[in-house]
Amino acid sequence: MSRSIKFLLLLLVLQAGLVAWVHLEGDAPDPFKADTPLVAVDVDSADTVTIEQPGERLLRLTRKGDQWVLPDKSDFPVMPAKFEQFTDKLFDARRSWPVGQTMVAARQFKVTMDAFERRVRFLKGEAVLGDVFLGSSPGFRKVHARLDGDEHTYAIDFNAFDAPAVPSQWYDTEALKTPVEDIARIDMGGFALKAEDGEFQVENLRENEQTDVEPVQEMVERVSEVAFTDVLGDDGRARFDAGKPVVRYIIEIKEGEPIEHSVVAPEESNRYILKSSAQPYYFEVEKERFDKLRDTSRVRVVKGVDAG
Repeated sequence: MSRSIKFLLLLLVLQAGLVAWVHLEGDAPDPFKADTPLVAVDVDSADTVTIEQPGERLLRLTRKGDQWVLPDKSDFPVMPAKFEQFTDKLFDARRSWPVGQTMVAARQFKVTMDAFERRVRFLKGEAVLGDVFLGSSPGFRKVHARLDGDEHTYAIDFNAFDAPAVPSQWYDTEALKTPVEDIARIDMGGFALKAEDGEFQVENLRENEQTDVEPVQEMVERVSEVAFTDVLGDDGRARFDAGKPVVRYIIEIKEGEPIEHSVVAPEESNRYILKSSAQPYYFEVEKERFDKLRDTSRVRVVKGVDAG
């Protein structure tokens, strides 16, 4: 082989290498974007967040005044700490060098339009402020993520479970709770408990009677720490009105209006429905707590021969 041919072959190899190097450099992410937030959204500018999960109804969170609510649950409030944790973790997730640079890789990591674990969108009116797909997990507390319109896939410090698409996981679970220190009196109908010097005593004790402290404390806990399993939709009132009464009691608080809780047993249900005078909603609740309240008579909370 002549020297000139060898030279031309070497030149051809160098040219091919240069083309490949330029191509790779062009595909690489902007180095100035490394170690920057993946989702750069001012949440204060957003008025709607949607979370989509295959097989589930689209979840919507909307801003109403200074709080976030669930519009498909009659604007029931979102737990503020839950929303803050969700946005903080997602917005703190940083870009690294991408684990994939093509849509073929994106499909492998389940971050495409037709295959994903979660799709989270931040909107202001009809304008999309941010749109991110969350897919498979490469490791503990990590998830593959891709912004809509970007072919690059990143592994970020987040978990798809931190963006639940089920309304019950966003509920403000404090909605029915009444701090014990705020309670002045509990009226159960047949008897009442009154707060005195930090403890609850049965009212109108007869001679030789005294409050049985342990069952009274249990009763106060059941009244103050009310939990619920779901917020009912548009049929909540009709189901409540058709239910059979289980228990009714009034919580008199030290400052503010008394709160009445009415609990009924709907037909063909393994849970009860509770209506609070302090809330416009109808709540699904577990039976056990309210069965025990219903079955707590005066004789169970009073010691003495005249307890009956």
